Parts: sequence; structure tokens; C-alpha cells
Amino acid sequence: MSSSGQQASGYVDLLRRIMADPPRLWALIIGINEYAHPSEDLKRLKGAVPDANAVDEYLRKYLQVPPGQIVNLRDEDATREGIIAAIKGLRDNPKIRKDDPILIYYAGHGSEILSNGKTVQTLIPVDYLTGKTNPIPDRTVASLLNDISKKHGNNVTVILDCCHSGSGTRGSEVAETLERRCEICPSDVPDDLDADEAESSARGMGFAEGFAVEGITSHVLLAACSANERALEDRNSAEPHGRFTAALLRLFKEVPPDQMTYVDVLTRISRIDGQNPQCEGYYKERAIFNAKVHPPTRRCYTVNPMLGTAPKFQCILEAGRAHGVTHGAQFTLYRNQAAVKDGDPLWVMEAKDDNIKAFKSILEPVGDALQLANSAIAIQTKAGVAEDLLIHVPLDNQYTAVFEAVAQVSGSKHNPCRIRLVDRDKAALEIVPSQEDGRFNFNCMDLRAKQHKFSRIPHSVKDSDVDQLHQVLRAAAHYNFQLNVNHPNNQIRDKITIDFFPLKVVGYDESIREVRSPVEGVNMHQGGRIEFFTDKHEIYGMRISNKSPWDLHFLCFYFDHADFSITAITEMDVETRYKQDYHLEKNSEVGIGYGDLGVPPLQCDVPKGLDVTIGFLKFYFTNTEEVIDLSHVPQSSPFVETRTLKPAEEVRRKDEPPVWGTILIPVIQKRRK
Repeated sequence: MSSSGQQASGYVDLLRRIMADPPRLWALIIGINEYAHPSEDLKRLKGAVPDANAVDEYLRKYLQVPPGQIVNLRDEDATREGIIAAIKGLRDNPKIRKDDPILIYYAGHGSEILSNGKTVQTLIPVDYLTGKTNPIPDRTVASLLNDISKKHGNNVTVILDCCHSGSGTRGSEVAETLERRCEICPSDVPDDLDADEAESSARGMGFAEGFAVEGITSHVLLAACSANERALEDRNSAEPHGRFTAALLRLFKEVPPDQMTYVDVLTRISRIDGQNPQCEGYYKERAIFNAKVHPPTRRCYTVNPMLGTAPKFQCILEAGRAHGVTHGAQFTLYRNQAAVKDGDPLWVMEAKDDNIKAFKSILEPVGDALQLANSAIAIQTKAGVAEDLLIHVPLDNQYTAVFEAVAQVSGSKHNPCRIRLVDRDKAALEIVPSQEDGRFNFNCMDLRAKQHKFSRIPHSVKDSDVDQLHQVLRAAAHYNFQLNVNHPNNQIRDKITIDFFPLKVVGYDESIREVRSPVEGVNMHQGGRIEFFTDKHEIYGMRISNKSPWDLHFLCFYFDHADFSITAITEMDVETRYKQDYHLEKNSEVGIGYGDLGVPPLQCDVPKGLDVTIGFLKFYFTNTEEVIDLSHVPQSSPFVETRTLKPAEEVRRKDEPPVWGTILIPVIQKRRK
């Protein structure tokens, strides 16, 4: 057996677990599907109750929060009176100590109205009915939270999986998704609504005009989307769920809450198409629950002193990339397990990229530290940088080549894309034995693909070919990184429209080349995605319309989930110091596949052996006068040939920050039967 194989098989032997005391976390979890008075503007939901149940399960099973510290309201119990009483119950609970963590979670409908010139955001209780039962406005929630903060401290977390864009244009609904918002009347929120609650609390905390307000001190808010976006739930999946809650719980199960801050959630959470989660609050830079909630079992690794003449004291951690150690991960050292229970640490040490191998890491002290004379115990107390690709590989000898390939990709100084091995339920990619002897297959675990029933990547590699595995994993990491690079710019996203349609030939030009135009009345881009049955004889095009106040350059790429290829749809411009004409002037439109831009049309097909495939059209927009070089983004499929990757060039700053943004559109192609 190779040394790597011995280390992999001994993984469990390296891991000890220290039991923690049950956390003193108190929670109110609200989920509403079955609204008592449904209508066209107030639809019943399917995923809000499962979401609330999943949060409850996470608290009880993953964090071991005692059930007696959790209050659950579902459907008929989540009345206006019941919700307000439950929040007051947290305020008046004599068992809650000062600075105990408190969580309030809500999944259901939200709305927004203008009342006397002010924006009012609301939560919609199960018994809401115009003229009879009012919604719960933000100012009421603010008063209640201020009261909780005064009595128990500001270690309060509020999570809202709903949206408040009730005054916006209603998006077209597709069968698989449903918006968590409804329309209400201004008369439903009179100025004196809940005035008695407001009188008991200081109101000057900037909360009354919306939930997500910068600088609030009573709590930290995590919200599913920005004020003008829609919080969606996928209602036709095996179990309906809200996209935000599903992604948030996936992250919380991957990174313990005491190892990341609230702000970290925004950078670590998996991308949610059409939603940009928000984080607000004066204390958003502190650890979640103020680091007072630990996993019930804390991973405990062996640390051995490292003898040598290094400028700083170093030690060897018996864990590496295979255990999830990444650059910047910090570990607190203890002499033994008794010291862990007594809270008597030695010092903190950190892992850095070059020193992290597959199964071992060299740690350096954070600040001053003494020489370690004997073996000690290390507990991770801060998560390292988020990885670009999370993969699942069973810790078994037959995967030794995969472990070596992962170490090559993640340890390369010239490759900015990293990989981490995780449990199957957290992975984006899974490597499994093929039905053909001596080969590996790849399964796509990405939620965006799985919800469209795409999982099997139709390619395999030899299970002993480290070089080929390295090429595939490197390409997969680059693909995943580039796909998820996102710059949410509401003005660009809301002012750019993209239509997708078949093209027809209407004649020929002087060079006897086809002249094409869109098929009238057809737009296949509906509900935030493009889905159709392919016809290899059909050609397609797009129309990009710019209603923003800027002249824009743009580039378009197609990301193919079936083979990790990234294809440039538009011509790749190279960065230059010379000004170039804008592709897309304000108040204008251009065509792809037809018109003066000269971009050829698109042809589509489903790979052999598959009935459905998924990819993404990704657009980059910028108003910079110089074209930005994105020539590093495209890549060929690693299953055909490989491409040498290079780091992205750093964009020079200017006095006036340039405007830019991205738009991502899922493309689902199906084979006709």
C-alpha cells in the first residue's frame, strides 16, 4: 500500500471528537404554507414549512440545541397574534441569560408598500386578510427586537426567507418555482398600527423603513434577497424548499457557525440564480451567534512538534486538504483533552497554502508561541478560505490517485482554483467507480443541475491515471470558479433584457451569406431560464437590450455542465490602452446570430447517452472605456484536450470606480422522445 493510501485508510484513526455542552441558543422558527385566505395575490406555498422543519432539524441534530429552547410555529399557529406573542415570549423568558444567542427564522410571504411616502416592508401571517387581519410591519418587528436586545443583549440573529418587492413588476412564474411575496393594500398598514408596541421601545434605530437597514444594533439580519428581487422556492423537487434556506443550511453544515462571520455567509454561500442574499447589522463582522454555539462534537487532531531551524516555531498537524484544511484555517492548541474541557488553551496556529498537503499540514503561530515539547491536541477555531470546488471521494485505497490529483491542483502556486474533499451531501462533484473496470465516473451534485434532473457527466477516466484526473479536476475547479464569479449590480440586471429565440433565413447578402432574423413572437427566455427540446437543424439567436444609463461593452460565454467546457459566444477582445467603441450603447439593442455585430448563430444538441443537459449563458457587462481582457475564462473540455490556465490579470483601479455586472441564465436542453 502506498503512503497516501495508508494515510487515507487511517483518516478515522487520526480523528478524535470532544463533546461540547449543549448550546444555550434560543430559537423561534416560523414557516407558513397554508394561508387561510389564499388568492391570486396570496398563493399557498409548498416549501416554507419544509424549510422551517429543516432549520429546526439543523438546530436539534447538528447543533444539539435542546428542544425546550426552540419554539415552532407552522401554518395555523403562525397567526399575527401568535407570531407577536412568540417574539414577546423570547423577551420575557426568564431562562435566557444576558448575551445568550437568539435566532428568529421566518419562511413565508413578505410584501412592501408605500405608506405616506415611506417604504414599509411586512411579514404576512397565516390569517392575513385585507380589512380584517393586518400584516406585521417592519416597525413592529423593530420594536420587539429592540426590547429583546435591551433585556438579553444584542446576540440576536434574524433570518428571513421571503421577499418584499410587492410594488415591483410581477415576474412570469414557471411551474417549478413560486415567489414568496404578495400584494397588499396601503390601508392594511395604517400609521397607528401596533402603536402600543412602538411606545415601549426606542425607535431611533433606522429599522422602520425596511428590514435590511445598515447599522442596526439590536440584531444581525440575513435575508434571502435584496429589496427588488424575488425569493423563490422550488416546488416540484423531491421536497419543495426555498433556494436561500437550502443553500444556507448547506453552508452551515459545511462550516461550523463559530468559524465564520455573518459577512462570510455572503461570500461562502453557493450562488442562487436571481437572488443576492443580504447581511445587515452593526455586528455583522462578528462570528455567527457571537461564537457561542459550537458543533456538538468538535474535530480534534493530533499535533506534533517540528524539529528544525525555521525562523518561527512550527508544528505538524495530522490533517490536510483531505480533511478540509484550507489556507488561513486557524487551530487552537491544547495540552490534552482535559485542557479542552477546562478551556485552557496554549496558543493559536495557522495553516498556509504552501504548507498544506493531502493528509498533513505545517502550522505556524499567530503571534507569540513557545516551542512545543510534546504532542498536543488541535481544534479548528476559524475556517480557512472558501474553496472553489467541493468534491466527494470515499476515503478508500482505490481512490489514492484522486487524492494525489487533488493535492496537485490545490497545491499549485499557478492555479488560483482550489479543491476540498467533503461529505457527499455538501459536494458539487462526486467521483465514483465506473461500470467499466478500472475507470472513474463523475456525478454532478450541483443543486441547480439536479433540480433539472441532470447528474451524470457522460465521460470517464482511468482510475490509475493521476495526470488525467489532475487535468479533469483542474478544469472542473476553473469551471466552478468562473461560473460563480458574480458581481450583483441591480441597475445592470434590471435594465438589461435578454431574449432567446429561433432564427429564420430571410435572404442573402452580396457575399451570398445568409441573412437571418428572429422568429416573431417567440422568446424562450422565460422565468429566468431557457428550456427547450433541441433540434440539431435549428439555429438560435439572442437580442440584448440596454435601458441602463451607460454605454456598455459585453461578453458572453457558455458553460457546459456536461464536459466542463467554457465557450466564448462573442468575439474575445484583448485588453488595450486604446478606447474602443461600445458594443451596446444606452437605449439600444444588438443581436447575436443576426444583425451587424457579426456573431454567428447558436446550434444546440444533447450529448449522446443523455436525455437532458444543462449549461449556463453568462454575460459580463462593463462601462469601462477600455475592453477588459477575459481571455483566461474559456477552456476546452478536459475529456478531449486540456488548456493551460493562467491567473486573471488584475484590473487597474481608477479614481471613479467602473460599473460592471454579470447575468447568468440557465439553459436546459432536452431530447425529444
